[in-house]
Amino acid sequence: MDISMRRFIGADGERYAVLVDSSGVPLYYPTLFTTWHLRSRSLAANSIANALSAIKALHVWEAQVGIDLMPLFSQGELLGEERVRGLSDFLQLALAPGGSGKKVVSITRRAKTVGTSNHYFRLTVVADYLGFLAKRLCPSNRTDREVELMVASIRAHRPSKPNKSVLDKDERYLDEAVVEAVEQALRPGSEHNPAKGHAVQVRNALMFMILRLTGVRRGELLNLKIDDVDFAKNTLRVVRRPDSKGDSRAHQPTAKTRQRTFPLAQELIARIHEYVLRYRNKVPGAKKHGYLFVTHKEGPTQGRPLSISAFQKWMLDVASIIEDSSVHAHALRHHWNYEFSQHCDAMGISPAAEEKTRSYLMGWEETSGTARTYDKRHIKQKAAEAVLALQIKHLKKSSNEVAGG
Repeated sequence: MDISMRRFIGADGERYAVLVDSSGVPLYYPTLFTTWHLRSRSLAANSIANALSAIKALHVWEAQVGIDLMPLFSQGELLGEERVRGLSDFLQLALAPGGSGKKVVSITRRAKTVGTSNHYFRLTVVADYLGFLAKRLCPSNRTDREVELMVASIRAHRPSKPNKSVLDKDERYLDEAVVEAVEQALRPGSEHNPAKGHAVQVRNALMFMILRLTGVRRGELLNLKIDDVDFAKNTLRVVRRPDSKGDSRAHQPTAKTRQRTFPLAQELIARIHEYVLRYRNKVPGAKKHGYLFVTHKEGPTQGRPLSISAFQKWMLDVASIIEDSSVHAHALRHHWNYEFSQHCDAMGISPAAEEKTRSYLMGWEETSGTARTYDKRHIKQKAAEAVLALQIKHLKKSSNEVAGG
């Protein structure tokens, strides 16, 4: 049975996601689980969609091993250790995209795996879902205690959860030369620009510049409205708009962090102003909403707010310019933080003041400690410089002693 995820918008603007079969009919138990177990916890729409992706992977596993859990549980049979181990191994594998990328297909034969966090998340969701399913389907001769033991067994196979404070995230950082090369390639009229139309090139160059110079997240960028820009005060506001009725995107980009206001350089304000007046406002349908970045390509989505999938495709094109897959929106966020650390050093700003300022600009709680995580590269660099200075000092002293002796 082919299964896909369907996203839609309710009359009140709330975003929904459901798993549907090949006929477009929602799957009963995953939908019930979403309603009772996920939505009751007031989870964000994207969090619910991620959970449904894990349940979708579970259905692929069922097809792969040739079992159907609903009649299995109805007969009072639960998953034993061997099947749980096989399920855990399977959920570590990446699903191979097929067609539009929405349908579930078999696991790729190449041993491509998901990250530790993703594997942990999948097993957590699947354990909760199977516990939910078994308690509703198993006959009375199976106790809740036995179901809980199965759930505990699945959770026990989760990998050690990564500690974000100690992860080495150097692979996320971009070299300044790489960022400069990409920015040059994205300049309107550049022969290496992956976009064709001039207006699209202007839009893309502006998106890249805002990401580079403010460190905002992808969702925050796509959630920007023209009204968020104060052209008189030269500021930009990052605003939270969950389940906005005015947003036609079922997969809505959202601001994950706190609302805040950025001062913008006059040149950047001027570029935003130019894009809005000379290019965006001439796109059919663009004036029906206030979102800053819109789809320029002719078709049914022309003029609508730029979608997450379109943005992701653009970032893949950006990475292909210099054949560097590390170029993505979040890497630019890390790059901004690294440059911010260097600037604070040059300005003589105290570490405490730097952390407070960084937390505000990135939208974090001051007590979250996230600012220190993003400063890790700069700290490592300063530590390396200190170690080298000590070595050079020692070696110079040794050389002088040898010369003097």
